[in-house]
Amino acid sequence: MTKVKMRKQMLNKMKSFSGTNKQLADDSLARQLYETTFYQEAQKVGIVLSMPHEVNTYKIIKHMFEDKKQVFVPETNYELHSMIFKEITDLATIELDSKGINHVIADNQTTENLDLLIVPGIIFNQHGYRIGYGGGYFDKYLANHKQDTISLIYDFQIDAFEIEGHDQPVDAIIIATT
Repeated sequence: MTKVKMRKQMLNKMKSFSGTNKQLADDSLARQLYETTFYQEAQKVGIVLSMPHEVNTYKIIKHMFEDKKQVFVPETNYELHSMIFKEITDLATIELDSKGINHVIADNQTTENLDLLIVPGIIFNQHGYRIGYGGGYFDKYLANHKQDTISLIYDFQIDAFEIEGHDQPVDAIIIATT
């Protein structure tokens, strides 16, 4: 099966996973993240502003604020096909961009030097390689920037697929049993 078909099928599965089971899985993933040395030792953390079908990162971001972490979220330049991370200090400073993805609208600092990056994805294999949304933004960023990387996923997101030359693995995967 092609990555395109795999992505479409998994997105449908992710979108149908909701309610109490999703909330419990998201809470479990967050607790496991906070217990990692990666998280505990990181000061500058990159994380996405999640969509409803993804692991809820808003609770995680609030927890990071409480832990006095500097939190950065993607700021994507679609024309240049590039991504940098912009600091978020208040969840009230976000709105949808031209592609319907939340981003920070405040004039906050940006960085390319993170201690930890929590990498999103749709499908993962056992070796930390992932299929994302198809834009290549995270693979490109990971190829050019070195920091610890973790992905938070549901157990049904694990599958085998053919790795391509541009694919970049994450250091660790935290898996919630669904």
